[in-house]
Parts: sequence; structure tokens; C-alpha cells
Amino acid sequence: MPSRTLRWRGFSVQVSLPDRSNRGRADTDAQPGRLVFREPAPEPAVQQRDNSAALAFREIAESKGKEAAEHLVGDDEDLLRQVREFSWYHTIELPGGVVTPGQFDHRKLLPRYGFPERMDGLRALDVATFNGFWAFHMESLGADVVAVDLDQPRQWDFPTPIRPEVEALGDLPPIGRGFQLASKVLGSKVRRVGRSVYDLDPDVDGMFDFVHCGDVLVHLRNPLRALESIRSVTKGRMLLSDGIDLDLPRGAFGPTTTYLGGWDDVVWWVPSMDALGQMVIDAGFTDIRVNCVYNLAKTYETDGFWRVSLTASV
Repeated sequence: MPSRTLRWRGFSVQVSLPDRSNRGRADTDAQPGRLVFREPAPEPAVQQRDNSAALAFREIAESKGKEAAEHLVGDDEDLLRQVREFSWYHTIELPGGVVTPGQFDHRKLLPRYGFPERMDGLRALDVATFNGFWAFHMESLGADVVAVDLDQPRQWDFPTPIRPEVEALGDLPPIGRGFQLASKVLGSKVRRVGRSVYDLDPDVDGMFDFVHCGDVLVHLRNPLRALESIRSVTKGRMLLSDGIDLDLPRGAFGPTTTYLGGWDDVVWWVPSMDALGQMVIDAGFTDIRVNCVYNLAKTYETDGFWRVSLTASV
């Protein structure tokens, strides 16, 4: 692989660069300073966004899963009543035969997902924990777990044009209600911290032997910044699971990503698996291993999208 020295304001570093000589765009007549125009100049294909679609996040925060909750069964009537009070993102088994009506049921995924058999003595972090399914699972494996997430849906990475409308809604039901209930009835010692992934700080949060981050990056305006933040508090391994587009072709310059802009379910990007892996490497991780590629449909909907589970070391 060819190498090149990059310099910027007196700082220089020797880096290896991929060979792009065969990318199909070479011009044997090209000379330094040669200027070429494409006529006519193409116009970008853009569209005005529908604010009402972007604001449908209120269904996520307030109502999804409530209808299914009406059909819950179990021996603990008081717990059933509490579970029915709000919607659930995760399917979680609670005492008394009660199972929360989550949008996503990850239980059958666990054997192939990439967790170690035991995590005794490890300090673990669950990024964007929501109802806490992954945090409680790591605790069941023996880990000392910290879980971070935002407290209010309006703190999500919404597109700039609708931020005033989002702020005008005020406080909605807190994101952590399901976590608090599940933690209480499970007798969990997981510590939940209200914080953005962008704000992880080794001086505040300490370092972690194992970090889990699931289905987060697609919802972020700046996924690479989030990965760098995660890397800053990781001293062992990261288990990452996120959405990918298996059909994306490689572009002229390498891996590609689909940009959606956060207007539908706050989904900003859907990268190719190559692009996601490259972001992990560029954030400072090494030794990526793919655990599985899977399609997990929402419990109450028929469609899902492809995800990859991968483990990366520091």
C-alpha cells in the first residue's frame, strides 16, 4: 500500500493510502492545473421535508406498544398495571411471568450477538440504554454496569428546521420510565446516568472494560463523533450493533453511506457494512470481528432492516 506524509500547521504524520489508480476514472491526458467542466451542470435532487412526519416521534415516546400491553398476562396484577401505563422499546422478562410488549424482542438474538459467556469483574457501559435490556443482560453475566441515555425525547438529534417545534412541545414522558420500573422489580444495581453519548468523558465516567452500543449511530447527526466519544472511555472491547444497507455499492472513493437527514424516526444515516467498519477503525478501534448479520423486525410491524453485530478492540 503506498504511503504519504500529510502536513498541517507544522504537524506531519506518515500514513498509508489505498491504491485508487484503478478506480475507472483515470485520464491519461490529465496534467496539473487542467480544468474540466461538465456541461450542463447537474442540479441536485432535493426536496422540502414534511415536518409532520418528523414529529411522529411522539408516537415512539407516548403510544407505541400500548395496544399490545392490554393483552399482557402474568401473575402479578399490580406489575401488569404498571407495565400497561406506557409503551416499551425492549421486550424484557419481569417477575411473575410478565413480559413487556417491546417493539423489539432481542432474546433469540443473544446466542449469536457477541457477548462473552461471563463478565465477572468487568466494568461495563450500555450506551443509549432506553428500557435497559442490554444493561440488565450484562449485569446477569456478572458485570458492574453503568447505563447512559437521554432523559427527554426532545434531546434527540432532530433536524434543525423542526427544532423550534420540538422545543415547543415541552417535556414528554421521560425516556427512562421503563428502565426505572424494570430495574426496581428485577432488583438491579445498574446505575443509569442521564447523558448524551457525545458527552462521555473518561475524567467523569472513568474507563470501561466492555462497552455495548446498539441501534444508536443511525439516529445520530454525527456518528463518528459518537464513536470517538465511546473510544475515549473504552479500555477493552466495544460490542456494536447498528443498521446497515447490504446493497450499497462501493463508490469511486470507497465505502458509501445513505443520507436520510433525520426526518423519519430520527434516522440520519444508513451505511454500508464497509463504511460502518471504517468509521469504527477511524474512531481509534482495532481488530474488528463480525459476530453476525441479522434482520430484526419490529414486534408489531412486518418490516425490519439489516443490522450487523461486531466486536472491536482498542
